[in-house]
Parts: sequence; C-alpha cells; structure tokens
Amino acid sequence: MKLNSRARLQLRIQSGVFLLLFVGLLALLAWLSQRYPVTIDMSTNQRNSLSQETVRLLEQIDTPIDVTLFVSPVNERKPTLEKLFNRYRQLQSNIRVQTLNPELHPDLVRAHDIRYDGEVLLEYLGRNEKISQINEANLSNAIQRLLRQGERWLVFLQGHGERNPYAEANHDYSLFATQLAGKGYTIETLNLAQISSIPDNTDVLVLASPRVALLPGEIRLLQEYIDAGGNFLWFADPEQNMDGLELLGESLASGFVPGIIIDPNSRLMGLDRIDFALIGDYPRHPITRNLSSLSIFPQAQGIEFYGDENWQRQNFLQSDERSWNETGELDSEVFMGDNDDENSGPLTIGMSLARNAQDDAGQTFEQRVIIVGDADFLANSYLGNGSNLEIGINLVNWLSHDDSLISISPRPAPDTRLELSPPEQLAIAIFFLLALPLGLLVSGLRIWLKRRKR
Repeated sequence: MKLNSRARLQLRIQSGVFLLLFVGLLALLAWLSQRYPVTIDMSTNQRNSLSQETVRLLEQIDTPIDVTLFVSPVNERKPTLEKLFNRYRQLQSNIRVQTLNPELHPDLVRAHDIRYDGEVLLEYLGRNEKISQINEANLSNAIQRLLRQGERWLVFLQGHGERNPYAEANHDYSLFATQLAGKGYTIETLNLAQISSIPDNTDVLVLASPRVALLPGEIRLLQEYIDAGGNFLWFADPEQNMDGLELLGESLASGFVPGIIIDPNSRLMGLDRIDFALIGDYPRHPITRNLSSLSIFPQAQGIEFYGDENWQRQNFLQSDERSWNETGELDSEVFMGDNDDENSGPLTIGMSLARNAQDDAGQTFEQRVIIVGDADFLANSYLGNGSNLEIGINLVNWLSHDDSLISISPRPAPDTRLELSPPEQLAIAIFFLLALPLGLLVSGLRIWLKRRKR
C-alpha cells in the first residue's frame, strides 16, 4: 500500500510524539527513583539490609548527624563503606555523609586526630564520635551514644588532692573531661565532706589518686555505694594515700603491689625514664578491642586480685615480661631482685571486675568496677601519647554499659556457597566436560556437511 505525503507526515508526528512521551516517562521514572528510592533485599536472611534495631534507632533522629568518611581512593574497602552509609542515608535523611581523601585534607586530619585510612567521624550537636572498625553494630552504637545527651553522669570525688576534671595543671584531667563531654557525658565533682551522700543518678563514680586520707565516714559512703551496685573507677598510683582505702580494697578483693613498675623497654624506645611502663600487646577485653598502638603509663603500680567468687575478674592492661616492681630508690642504677619484695612481670596495671546485683525493684543488672594502677596516663601532660585517650574513653564507655548498646549478630549467608553431592558433581562434570563439547562438535559437523553438499 502506497502512502501519500499526508500519511507519512502523520506517521512521523506520531513517532515523534511517542518518542517524546517515552523519553519523558523515563525521565519521570528516574526522578521518582531518586526522590522515592525503593530497594528490595532478596538475599537470604536479609543480610544486605539494616537490622530492625538500627531501623528503630534511625527513627529517633530529628537533628542532622554529619558523617565524614576519611578514606583514600586506593582503599579496597571504600565501595563497601559507602554502600553501608547509603543504607543509613536512605532510611534517614538527617544523616549527611561526605567522603574525603585524608591526603587532601591534612588540616581536618590533624584537627580530628584521624589516624587510619577508612576512619569515620560523626558529629551531632557539638559532640563527636570516631570509629576505626566500621560495621553496622559499631556505627549504630556510636549514633546511639551521640543521641544520649546528658543521660550519663560521671562524678569525680574531690577534696583530698585528687585529679581535678576542671583544672588545667599538668597532673589534672581537664583535657580528658573535655573529650568525655564531647561524647555526651555530664562531668561533675563531689565533695563528700560537704554533701554527705552520693547522688542516685551517678552512672560512674571516679576516685583519682587522693593525696589526703579520706575520712571514715567517706570510706563508709564509698563502701555503701559499691555494695548497692554502683559502677566505680579507681585510678591509683604509688603516691595515693591508702589510709582507710584498704577497706575499700577488701570490698573489691583487690590490693596493690608495692613499688613502681620498671620497664626496660622504655629505654629501647628512646625514653629517658625507666619508670614508664609501655604496653603494646593487650589482652582480649571490650576496653582494649581494636587498639593498635602503644600506651604509656608513668610510674604505675601493679594490682593484685585476692580472689572472690562473686566478682568476675579480667586483666586488660599488663606490663611486659621483662618488667618488675622496684621497691628501692630510683636515683641510682636499679636491678630486678635486689629487694626481697620485687617480682618479675607481667604485672597487672588495669583490671576490671563485674558481678550481678539487684536494684530496689528486684531487677538484676551487672555492676562494673575498674582499677587502674596509674593516674597519670590520662593527665593533661600524657593524654595525647599513643592509645592513652582511647583507653580512657573505652574505660568510661564500658563502665556505663555503652559497649553493649545495640547487639547486632552477624547474619549467616547460606546462599554464598553451592553444596553438591558427589553424584550431582559427577553429572555436572559429564555434561560440561563431555556431553556439551561432543554435542557442539556433532552439530558443527552436520552444518559443515550440509553446506558442502550444496
């Protein structure tokens, strides 16, 4: 059938309109996919989706959280990390993510103390959290810690020459307290001589190496606090006044090794002092998880645990095997064993205690206590050395139970491996190695013979 020019023009117009409508439909679908993204996880156990715990957490966010991923282009994990953050961003628009190359932003790396390629910084209402081991559990826990503003009270005992969280002297804790405030903790001081009680909302009570003896009534209040299940952090060093604190140690079934820990490795590392204990190998514990650099403990003393079936003890900081507790004078050459009460390492510097307790309503909870045989490692003059700050933050997080905010178990992936029985393997081998090649050969010969006869 012949078409006249009018019919051809109508067909061209119809084709053009159809093409414009088709392109417009594609553009609309693209816009809708960006505005209202929909993802379907068809993997077994939904392992490519966020857990329900994380989804419920993201629903609570009503203020933007800025996430900065410091990752270089050559980092093999970059696509995986960006994919994980995209899942968070799709569910919560208040999570704003940016990726920066640390080599191109040295000022930000220094300002935020970024140490690893792939480290993440989260900022929320003036507070921040850093994560070096990126997974859903760690990321969700960091977000929840940021959201818990003002709910965690860290109370420092004062009035006996303890380290002050507000003072800026070299031996005080103002820099450490500033870091804790940036994590959402409320820092307070308490003088039991003025206020003869420990507030009920105290999450962690801190005793940082008192220089003056505590009064018997103050010791009694501390014991009552511990007996009631309070979380307690005790920074001790050889200079603390132990008058009355022996009773506190008995409540914790713990005591202190006499003398100062001597570590010959400090000389090997270029330090002029041998009374600095260096720790680079950490026992397994939530506090020391993911630590990768040395920590320094000036003039530390060892801790002893006398044994108590009610307390579960774990050592998380231990000196080197070559170390010992020196009980003599340090103004001359020192040797291990020149005094009868000296023992070789490893000596315990940090110890955690945990036990089950009950509140007034009869609910069972876990009470946590930490004793560290050094109060200097978190002081203003030593806080920036190695992993000292990271250990201090982890100490407080563990005591306030922030190490187990969200428990997300890894979901198994049974569909990533094909399990075949021996007969099935044999059948597949015969088909692909024999039957299929022979079939292709026979088919090719037939086609060649037919073409040859033509």
